[in-house]
Amino acid sequence: MKTSKTGKVIPFSQNATFYMKRGAKELEKNDLIAAVSKYREAYERAPEDAEITVALAEILSQMQRFEESNRILFRLLADREDAPAECHFGLACNYFGLQDYDRAADSLEDYLELEPDGLFAADAEDFLDLIDDDEAMFETTGLKGDDDYEDNAVTHFARSLLASGEVSYAVEELERRHSQTPNSQKIREQLAVAYFVANRRDEAKQIANGILEEDGQNILANSTLALAEIEEGNRTAALARLDEMLKLRSLDAEELHSIAVLQLDLERFADAEKTLTQMLLLMPYDENILHKLAYARFMQGDAEGAKTYYQKLLRIDPHDTVAKYYLNQCKHADSAGKRPNAKWIIPYQVPFSEAFRRLNHLNRVLALPHDELNHVWAEDGAFRDLLVWAISLSDLRVKRSMLSLVFTFADQNAQHILRDFLLRTDQPDELKRAVFGMLKHLEAKEPYMAYLNGRWIKGRVSLLELDYKLPASYEGVMQVLMQFMLGNCREECTTEAAHIFQRYVDSLNKKFPRISAEQEISFAAALEYLGRLSCGESVSQDEISDVYRVTKSRLRNALVKLEPFATKPEPTE
Repeated sequence: MKTSKTGKVIPFSQNATFYMKRGAKELEKNDLIAAVSKYREAYERAPEDAEITVALAEILSQMQRFEESNRILFRLLADREDAPAECHFGLACNYFGLQDYDRAADSLEDYLELEPDGLFAADAEDFLDLIDDDEAMFETTGLKGDDDYEDNAVTHFARSLLASGEVSYAVEELERRHSQTPNSQKIREQLAVAYFVANRRDEAKQIANGILEEDGQNILANSTLALAEIEEGNRTAALARLDEMLKLRSLDAEELHSIAVLQLDLERFADAEKTLTQMLLLMPYDENILHKLAYARFMQGDAEGAKTYYQKLLRIDPHDTVAKYYLNQCKHADSAGKRPNAKWIIPYQVPFSEAFRRLNHLNRVLALPHDELNHVWAEDGAFRDLLVWAISLSDLRVKRSMLSLVFTFADQNAQHILRDFLLRTDQPDELKRAVFGMLKHLEAKEPYMAYLNGRWIKGRVSLLELDYKLPASYEGVMQVLMQFMLGNCREECTTEAAHIFQRYVDSLNKKFPRISAEQEISFAAALEYLGRLSCGESVSQDEISDVYRVTKSRLRNALVKLEPFATKPEPTE
């Protein structure tokens, strides 16, 4: 603020360039939190500025916030035809950090294709050499051979499924991999956790005990058994197991996290603080660690100490409504250090009472007249932040209704929120496939990047190249097909299925027989079957019938119509 000669206070607002310069100065001092705070200020003022976007994405990547960095880069690529090739190099760095090495290689190749003599060309080529060098990758990642890479990919996918609430799917994936590699310790550790989350306690304990027979010091197996003991009311046994675990040294981040959760559950807050402080050295900007540290501090009566962690989180991301809630709790804590357990939970989410209050508030706003509601959406960033928070809740009905609401606003903000949702690893595939349809309806530019079925994909909904309009039911066939095939099949299979349908509709000469909703699904099922066969994949009609939940007779009827337009697979030698 500045003051005029008459003593009036005049608002003082700086532009994006000012904050960029301030951010660069903070970066020179290696203060990443101060730097990201300034870069965000710049980005808020000029989100279309490529230089600012890349700078913010780069610092988020340095802070190991790889997914958020990717979301910002993909937003720029979607919004600007002339987005710099450097975006692809940034994506490669993030994918590497997310341990998706194939996608990292793809992004490096995208960069080199666009900028073969670019600023990062030599780095990109060195990066590709590293990914292609088995020994160098083993030194860098600790992974050796195809089995190690596949186990790592499956466990990562299973964790994202558990985070998105798709517990039975996570169990299925791990069981499938376990049947292929029954001795893999990594898969068995994660399978025990998944069984526990799925309330299959006996199976969880059986797997964990099997691991301990081979390695009595296995932290993750011991943690699973300790959590079971806590649930069974045997806290003494859980504490004894925890004490044995603490005698071990050289623990990695995942093991430390398991121990910290146990310590918090067992109300050993001072010990949890020590464990989490160790983790903070490895991941100093991770919201889960910072929250748990604050929780441990608060439960020891140190509300001021807890407050500093939430202030840090809000400097990293001022739109973080969970951090705002807990910061407010710290400010209103009484001097006696009372423990209001109903107002604090260990996972990084607001407790039920606050979630209920927020959803009631959202419902009141949604009851406003149409014009007022649109005004709130356009002008009130806090309201949009609250909607994004609601989409993160575990309840599928809440997610679905909030996504549908965002879709109705149909502006650039809505597109950004929907695109960002597709890229989150902790959200269910079912809703992401619905979001593809929403973006298509909004005529948002394709392709749409998404994390689907454990892979980062580039998906297109507009796979038909027609110079005439299709009836809604025929468009519906393609929508169903995309929902099922995107992320579940190779992209060329999806493209071939679309080509088969295009040849079929072209043959109708704009005279379209009526098809029912059931036929839309059976047509889509038949197209996937034919598309995958045409690409040389092995797939049975029974498998397809089960996935699409169509009868075999309906599938056969659709195949009779579509099969003449399928490309026959080339014979293999």
